Amino acid sequence: MRVLFVIPKLKSMFGTGKAISGHPHMGVAYLTALLKQRGYLVNIVDEGIEEDEGRLFEVVDEFSPDLIGVTAFSYCYHSVKEAVAKLDAYTDAPIMIGGPHVSAVRGETLQGISADFALKGEGELSFPAFLEELGKRAPDFSRIPGLIWRDGGKIVENEDSPFVQNLDILPFPDYEAFDITRYPCYAQKSLPIISSRGCPYRCSFCSVKLSMGHRFRARSPENVLTELEHWVSRGFSNFAINDDCFSFDVVRAKTICDLIVKRGLKLTYQLYNGIRADRVDQELLAKMKASGCVFISYGLESGNQEVLKAIHKGVTPEQVRQVVEWSNQVGIRTSVNFIIGHPGETFQQATDSLRIAESLPTDFVNFYNLVPYPGTEVIEWVKKSAHFLVPADSYLEDISYRDNSPVFETKEFTKEERERILRKGFALYEKTILRFRLGKALGKLVYILTRFRPLREWGRNFALYSRAGRKLYLALSSKSRQ
Repeated sequence: MRVLFVIPKLKSMFGTGKAISGHPHMGVAYLTALLKQRGYLVNIVDEGIEEDEGRLFEVVDEFSPDLIGVTAFSYCYHSVKEAVAKLDAYTDAPIMIGGPHVSAVRGETLQGISADFALKGEGELSFPAFLEELGKRAPDFSRIPGLIWRDGGKIVENEDSPFVQNLDILPFPDYEAFDITRYPCYAQKSLPIISSRGCPYRCSFCSVKLSMGHRFRARSPENVLTELEHWVSRGFSNFAINDDCFSFDVVRAKTICDLIVKRGLKLTYQLYNGIRADRVDQELLAKMKASGCVFISYGLESGNQEVLKAIHKGVTPEQVRQVVEWSNQVGIRTSVNFIIGHPGETFQQATDSLRIAESLPTDFVNFYNLVPYPGTEVIEWVKKSAHFLVPADSYLEDISYRDNSPVFETKEFTKEERERILRKGFALYEKTILRFRLGKALGKLVYILTRFRPLREWGRNFALYSRAGRKLYLALSSKSRQ
């Protein structure tokens, strides 16, 4: 059986134009490795790196897939609809949608779209079972956990699929099945890895639990090290650890660090997804630095304690300040994340976030516009207590957490007030990220230039998103690692 994975193009979250895929899609890479183990033929089209829009149809003709799997994020879901529509018009091969969006909206996935199937939750157990059933003369889809399918004119949603409990049984993601030399990560000798899944915390805005579950499931330190050695032997030396809770088990995290040092692996790594301030101690940070960690992001989300309590974050500004200071002491660079627009938040409470952000001794701060994702506590609160400023049934088509366009407003925090705070937050982000990427003097100069409207887009695109800007950042950051 032949399976074609399609990764639809996305609009850049930082402005106009297409978002360029920085690295191969990890979820597709895991499934590809698993399917190859079982004898399936796999091909992949990532529209995030394709310049020729006709390439997808060429692959369909050459590969003749028995199933086409389209991965879907909630953001820019219209790209998924467009991809499915053009595939459905071009080929008779059945089409399945997978990814985080399906886990969030579940049975609604197949409404208003011409896909035949959807798969919610993790796919490593349910997807091979589905393919086996699909290959039968008289398939019975009712017994495939996690499957959403059409029974005549009716959309049927099966029971949830179980999560993979022993992550060590999974093969390493098959990044080499992609045309990896075309991705920016190849030149940077960088790859993403994930050492655990699941998040036991209850942050009101987060949708990760919908696809990964609440239970923390971790790969063994030895298994993680074996994967790192695998990629280092192939020339990769920098890794983005994309766990949601890397240090939930502090002892495990320390053991991973110790093994990297013990085995003499020469590598660097970052945790852009972040770790919690209450799951860090000075010993862990020292071990992370010794093992190659160069960057950590910490999530604070708000500078106001009442808001933090309301969103179930479970950390305080004082804790975040402390871990940032500890990180500085051992030489690990940091960022701190904030979100504007939490349930019940007022304009004054949002200014607390700006004030705290300006005072933290971190390298840069991130500000995000709250987007109420399907399946979260926030979306239910918005429906009951706020006013949508965009169509409630299509706001995910184009809205991003990087947009200065609130999705909703309340009497306590109006659209105009939110936009004012977001402008200041984004300006602070740009000021600090430019300093982080380009150095204090050059970063300040570029920031000043971007305050002039005619130069604003040029400055942002060059310093933050252009190939030349990325090269300059890599050159400067490589010096800082030495």
